[in-house]
Amino acid sequence: MTLLKYFFFRENQPRRMVYVLGLLLLVFLAGFKSASVERIMLHMESQSLHRGKVVRVEAEVFFQAHSGKMVTRYIEPAHQVMVTNSKGEVAVYNEKDNTVSYRQGAEYSTEAGMMHFFLQGKTRDLGLSDFGFQQMSTDFRDGLVITEWFPPASLYNMYNRIELVHEDFIPIYAGYYDAQRNLAKKVYYSDFQYFGDVYLPGLITEFNYVGSDSIINRIRFSDIKTGYQAVSPWFNFEIPADAKLSQ
Repeated sequence: MTLLKYFFFRENQPRRMVYVLGLLLLVFLAGFKSASVERIMLHMESQSLHRGKVVRVEAEVFFQAHSGKMVTRYIEPAHQVMVTNSKGEVAVYNEKDNTVSYRQGAEYSTEAGMMHFFLQGKTRDLGLSDFGFQQMSTDFRDGLVITEWFPPASLYNMYNRIELVHEDFIPIYAGYYDAQRNLAKKVYYSDFQYFGDVYLPGLITEFNYVGSDSIINRIRFSDIKTGYQAVSPWFNFEIPADAKLSQ
């Protein structure tokens, strides 16, 4: 997934939220291959608030590192299952009417995303240097380390700078400023959990600013199980051969 798509992906419709949260899960899980975690299962709950309306998505996720396959069983919206692989192929199966729809693109690959930088131990810059950003300044304030990052020339039209805040070497905040120097997005990372030699946030809270409007997303990960503790028949789920193509 490109940096641009991750930072500014905005949607609040339940049907399309399935794809949006699917992308976020790819972001969250992609790096487990590099962290030597063979399989992981977890529970995810997301709430999106926009113009007084709340869209809620709840799902169970099953990911296998060796194959790059991820199965997401949606509890709400109900009766939907998303299957994604490392090639960027996505299938969304509707159990109720036995239909399936397909999408494909690099942004859907289980080897794409940003959260894998947590899993690779790249918490100093969350992978910004990999996207061509350069550190502009470092400030120490009340036990926090605040750094500012300048975008590459190819992103001048989108970003003025990105601000990261660390506490005890763990990133807890990221602020994204657009080309007009307005704060366009704030992300808070909290409730960290420790797996082997990496930390993962159990809660991600986002504030997206669109003109005078805003979209608030809160995504919580819980009941995380890895390795031999991650046992479920959903790891082997396949789309039924007789599923009909959705219009």
